[in-house]
Order: sequence, then C-alpha cells, then structure tokens
Amino acid sequence: MPAPATPDERGETLVELLVTVVILGVAAVTILGAMLLGIFSSDVGRKQSTSSAYARSFAEAIQKSVDTNGGYASCGSALSTYGGVAVPNLPSGYTRSVVAVQSWSGSTWGGCDANGIQRITVRVVSTGTGERQATEDLVVVLRKPCNGSAAATGADPCA
Repeated sequence: MPAPATPDERGETLVELLVTVVILGVAAVTILGAMLLGIFSSDVGRKQSTSSAYARSFAEAIQKSVDTNGGYASCGSALSTYGGVAVPNLPSGYTRSVVAVQSWSGSTWGGCDANGIQRITVRVVSTGTGERQATEDLVVVLRKPCNGSAAATGADPCA
C-alpha cells in the first residue's frame, strides 16, 4: 500500500491549471489587442501624414502651373484643368482631385465668375477603406497672373 502524500509531494489540481491557462490567455489577448491597435493607429497616422504632404505638393504644382505655364483656368474648366496637374511621386493607390472651385465676389466666396481670384479645394485620398483610409483637403487661393501694364492711371493692368 502506498504511503499517503505529504503536502510537499502534492501536485497541482486540474482546476488550478485551468485557472492559470485562462489568466495567461486573457493577458495574451489583451497584449496582442493593444499591439494591433497601435499598428492600425500608426498606419492611419502615416497615411494622414502622406496625404497631407501630397495635398500640399498638389497645391504647389497647381500654383506653379498657373505661374509658369499660363495655366490659370476659367471657372468652367477649372476642375478638369487643375485636376489634371501632375503630382510628382504620388504613391500608388493614392488619388488626387480638385473638389471645389469658387470665386471671390468682393465680400464672399461663391459661384464662379471671371474676376481672377479663385478658391480651390484639393483632395488627396489614401489607400484603404473606412477607418483605415485618410482623406486630406487643402484650400488654396489662386490669383490670375497679371502681366500687363496700365494704359492710364488707375486702370486695371490685367485687363
């Protein structure tokens, strides 16, 4: 007949082992969840930064086109003209567009007319969908370049 077990020789019970495994499992899931949240947040932040930088590049490319290539567009063709300006090194999967064009009436921004001051909204959208996609809008004011000289004092040199 075997001798009775002393307290030093007693093993762990099945219930104690199950409790230990459950505690370790909950801890592992919590740590992995936090890591995934950090990874997703970092991904979205990177996309927002990239979109913001390329929105500025897009606006600068439009301004350069207006200043150097005579690329100032009338209101009727502004969306397609400005939207067609190339953005250097735009990452694949990112899209750029001009989403709004308005004119200055002297007191407010409104529908387009031919007064020579336009407010355009450029947009760059990253890859991804839903919460994992970044959209950056940038509002830019363009002025029609004036290269003429006034015929008389007080005359409009841009006319």
